[in-house]
Amino acid sequence: MSCAACGSADRVIRLDLGDGFQLAECTRCGLVSTSPALPGSEIGRYYPESYYGEKNRRFHPVLESLIRVFRSRRCRAIEAFVPKGRIIDVGCGRGVLLGLMRDRGWETHGVEVSETAAHHAREILGLSVWVGEFADSPHPPASVDAVVIWHVLEHLLDPVAALAKAAEVIRPGGVLVVAVPNFESWQAGFSGRHWFHLDVPRHYHHFRTPVLRRLLEEHGFSVETVRHFSLEQNPYGWIQSLLNRLGFRFNLLYDILKNETARSEPHPIRAHPLQAALMFVALPAVAAVSGLLFLLEVAARRGGTVEFYARRPRSLPADAGKK
Repeated sequence: MSCAACGSADRVIRLDLGDGFQLAECTRCGLVSTSPALPGSEIGRYYPESYYGEKNRRFHPVLESLIRVFRSRRCRAIEAFVPKGRIIDVGCGRGVLLGLMRDRGWETHGVEVSETAAHHAREILGLSVWVGEFADSPHPPASVDAVVIWHVLEHLLDPVAALAKAAEVIRPGGVLVVAVPNFESWQAGFSGRHWFHLDVPRHYHHFRTPVLRRLLEEHGFSVETVRHFSLEQNPYGWIQSLLNRLGFRFNLLYDILKNETARSEPHPIRAHPLQAALMFVALPAVAAVSGLLFLLEVAARRGGTVEFYARRPRSLPADAGKK
């Protein structure tokens, strides 16, 4: 299959993941993609109802309470670029970010790929949510002030179409916020196939920061900020990746932290008591090492995940957004 970014068919295998999947890098543009890329008719089985959890809640209530804290931080980060206006959250989930933005005076719109994923945002919060691909959504050109694609771009078979749509709908002067796992991070390099943020085959693509920057610039955006500091994602990314590398059952701690409705098997502690016990013994040391590695990767600008804040220039080149 040709590269989703540049169309080249020249790719080299970078990592064999087992289970029939590999990571292939385009030799022309550097985008790394999952091979084979499952078509829409097959990828759905990797998104069962348990993937979302009942009422789109995946985790223990204590962790769920932290989600609003992190979403509030995201609101403030967006408002540092655009004080107030109209916003689209692509992959809005249960609508926490949009609900907070609405409370702050924004006109809010969401995009989700399924009715199941959109149910809470639509029916409980009363938010406007388009169900389908963002590239096919009915938002008019130059009609919004901000688009957020937060840990969603890697899930899209055609990420370029999503960036082109963002370039089309964002007004000149507006902002695009994109967060993705960072394939050139220390986490990714050290962990290999054990990396928590790899998530194959749900992640079709795996972005290095220069590749994503170039894609944004090709669509007429000016990258103003790239952030490697994420308390929400990166310390835990190290913890789970280190535990995976140590040989514990893959993502065992992550499964334990989920609530009953978000698991695809019985409670992991009861299913794997010895593994769980050994893991909890090792966890304090792993967490301490992870905290140190997190601070070092931020200093080196090699965070496990990265956030791009890109501006739509007020004066646009004629071919912007047509790549």
